[in-house]
Amino acid sequence: MVSNLNNLLPYLSRPISLIIIFSIIYVFSLPPFGVSVFYYLSFSIIFYNILTNNKFSKKNIFYFFLFTQIITLSWITQSFYSGGFGYLFLGIILVGVLSIFIAFLHYSATILILVTFKKKLLQIFLLPLGLSIVEILKEFIFGGFPWNPSAIIYYKNIWILKSLPFLGVYGLGLVVHLIVGLIIYFLYCKNKVVTFSLSSVLVLIYAFGFFENNTERKTNNETLNILLIQPNLYESLVDFDVLRNLEIYEKLTLEALTNSPKADLIIWPEGSLPIDLNNRDGLLSRLSSLINEDQKIIVGSSAIEENQLFNRLYIIDHQGKTIDFYDKQKLVLFGEYIPFVKPIVSKFLNLGMNYTPGTNQKILKLPKSINAAPMICFESIFNYKSINTEVCNADIVIQISNDSWFGKWYGPHQHLANSLLRSVEFQKPLIRSTPSGITSVVDYSGKIIETIPANKKGYLFYQHPINKYKSNCSSTLFPVTLLIFLIFLVSFLYVRIKK
Repeated sequence: MVSNLNNLLPYLSRPISLIIIFSIIYVFSLPPFGVSVFYYLSFSIIFYNILTNNKFSKKNIFYFFLFTQIITLSWITQSFYSGGFGYLFLGIILVGVLSIFIAFLHYSATILILVTFKKKLLQIFLLPLGLSIVEILKEFIFGGFPWNPSAIIYYKNIWILKSLPFLGVYGLGLVVHLIVGLIIYFLYCKNKVVTFSLSSVLVLIYAFGFFENNTERKTNNETLNILLIQPNLYESLVDFDVLRNLEIYEKLTLEALTNSPKADLIIWPEGSLPIDLNNRDGLLSRLSSLINEDQKIIVGSSAIEENQLFNRLYIIDHQGKTIDFYDKQKLVLFGEYIPFVKPIVSKFLNLGMNYTPGTNQKILKLPKSINAAPMICFESIFNYKSINTEVCNADIVIQISNDSWFGKWYGPHQHLANSLLRSVEFQKPLIRSTPSGITSVVDYSGKIIETIPANKKGYLFYQHPINKYKSNCSSTLFPVTLLIFLIFLVSFLYVRIKK
């Protein structure tokens, strides 16, 4: 057996083998798995080989990042599959382009660090920090796609999540990458004892995440009673029936209200009515017939105004009036808009080639004087201050999303985890509604206290305690970015002085 293992070692140390093995290991550190130690393992070994393995060429660096992105973003193709093989082919191309672009960012950061900082000790610690640079860049480039930052590996660990209000998502990522640097350093120094000890601590931290802590805050007896509706409907690019879907939503809502008549607010997800609801008085009246004068209903639909198409969240009262609304600001590239293409809207078919981004940042006024920050779909994975500058004045965050486009893959799980990180960062309970999963209520600490699993039909009744407590609601994006800049600046000056 030892002889067979020795024969395998040369193959396992080949760059292509390392790329495949540690790309797969990296994936298991992400939702829905969340094995955090695998993140440290994959990047420590890959960066160590970049620094010490002569066979690990520059192109292999690019291949590693490309392979990890293709695996982790493959769920996107599911949203195109409903349109047939033609759309599926388009989805594969878009995933490929997106993966190549993100891999290029990682590759560029890695090569720039290797070329600029020749001293090995600096490379050991700066290479992992290149991952933090790319994470922040993804927040802004081409509208932004900050999917799965490194902090995501701790989305299940309530104890580590306690640091988010102080460190922020990117600050926690910076700590993670500094630890990766430490592991590489001790590997490079061949200090097996310290390497093993540090690895053991990381394993213990992961294991400790299985133990929950009681994070409930004392409140008074008054609550905002919320009903979340999940009909388990899946979107299709070629086959959809608005009235059929409406009837399913109505039936499930009436059933939920029969069992929970004291609900103050009913929430339907994004795209629950994929039509121009703004100019449909009859449908607004039909929706209002579901509720009484003390109740409000939130519906995700479209709106046409001045020949522009918006992705809108409506708040409707018992008289069929839209008492407030919010238009999505962060649109999905190639999903909701095509760059440099003028929007063309058909009022007859209620379809548009492009959505127009909303511009009005607002706080929604809900029953019982509760203030809510609205988020639509993947807006919830961004730094909250970039979506709504008034977010700290909100009591809760309401996110309506249409994760049915992601199908039954791990996309919905990753979306929930990304949204959870941001709600903890800004200390805001998250009320999340989707058509097919995962509808959830997340408290300010990141604990999922109510949920409807993916691919299940049902409703969720949640009594949100009304407690006007002050929380640590601030963005660490700028200070973390400044700190990373200063680390690289000091490193650069050190190299120049040494010359």
